[in-house]
Parts: sequence; structure tokens; C-alpha cells
Amino acid sequence: MVASGDRRPIGRALGATLTGVVILGVLLLVPAGLIPAGTWLWPRGLAYVAAYGAINGVGNLALAIGRPEHFEVRQQSVVAPRGKGQPWLDAAGSVALLAFGAAWVVSIPLDVFRLHLLPAPTWWVALGGGVVSTLGVALTPLAVWENRFTTPNVQHQSGQTIVSSGVYRLVRHPIYLGNLLMTGGATLWLGSYAGLWGFAVLLSFTIGRIAIEETHLHANFPQYAAYARNVRGRLIPFVI
Repeated sequence: MVASGDRRPIGRALGATLTGVVILGVLLLVPAGLIPAGTWLWPRGLAYVAAYGAINGVGNLALAIGRPEHFEVRQQSVVAPRGKGQPWLDAAGSVALLAFGAAWVVSIPLDVFRLHLLPAPTWWVALGGGVVSTLGVALTPLAVWENRFTTPNVQHQSGQTIVSSGVYRLVRHPIYLGNLLMTGGATLWLGSYAGLWGFAVLLSFTIGRIAIEETHLHANFPQYAAYARNVRGRLIPFVI
């Protein structure tokens, strides 16, 4: 727990939240404003950035105050420091994923206001996508709350154990599930079926990342095999 009067973790949580909101806002809202047929006041875009910031803000504050070690671990780069045993394929893939994510976000307003590659989702489909996406955003802080080893990269960590509580009772990789829900749902809420290409790419990357990560876990933690037998779902509870 954070000592009384120590505001540094709170400041770091707010800073991390603000950084994420600014990056998302610039990538999503600036193209929407610059496109000739677009608008700077895109209601769905503004609503999504606000919801993303609110959920992340609450999650980051809860972690920074209640589980500061967990919060700090999650602030690492996708490329681990030397000597941590990160597979080169994981490092290269993670960097590529960041570039892909930026391109995907920019492509959504481009399709919504300019390209119109596919008919727009109906209001109810869009609303369902918004709900799914916000649930996906919330999964990350819920997973990090339970697991202080949730680095954004594959690496060797001192004292690491297998966590099977909370959302880890349902799926073995809740953060990856959350990312998929966030991506697919956001595309529908923002009004672009064509934007689901991002979901397809992320799903392919996620399958590969899980293969790398589970190879590492099986090799270094004998108890992981028992956990995998008890929690069959990697991404979908009781299914896959």
C-alpha cells in the first residue's frame, strides 16, 4: 500500500493515463478533423477517448495506490532490458505491434469519413461494440491487480509464480483477451466494419505471442502444466 501523504504513485498513475489518452486522441481525433469530410467534434470518437481514459484512470489509480509493485511492473517497455531472457522474436513482434496499432487507429476515421469501404454498423451493433470494448479495456487492470508479473514483454522475473486467482480462473491470458475485445468492439462503436482488419491482425499476433509465452512458462515453471489443465481456455473460458 502507498504510505499516507505519498503522492508520487498517484502522479505516476495520472501521468500514465494522460499519456495514453493523448496518444489515442491524437491518432483518432486529429485525422478525423483533418479529413475534408470529417469533423473535429466527432461524438463517438470523443466518447471513446473519454471512456478509455476514465477506465484506465480508475484502474491505474487503484493499482498505484493498492498494488504499487504491480503498477510499476506494467509500466515497463515492450522491449525488456538485456539479460532478462526476452526472445528476440517477442521484442521485434511487440515493436511491430505498436506500429500496427497506430496505423489501425488512424485507419478508422479515414474509413468512416472518407473511404466508406463497407456499410456502417447499425446503431445497436455499434452500441454492443462499445460495451464489449469498454469491458476489454477494464480487463487489463483487473489482471494486473491479481498478477504482479504482467510485464508487457516475455522475460525471466525473480520470484515469479503462476497466478490462478481472479480473472486467471477463467482464462490463462486475460490481458490478451481484453486487447482483442477492445480492438474489435472499438471498431464497431466508431462505425467501421472495415476496421476489423485490425482485429484479424491482432488475433494472429496474439496466437503467436501466446505460443512464445506458453513455451517459456512450460519450460520454466513445472506447475504451469497443472494450471493449464485446470484452466483450459487461453482466450475463451472453457473453449480455447
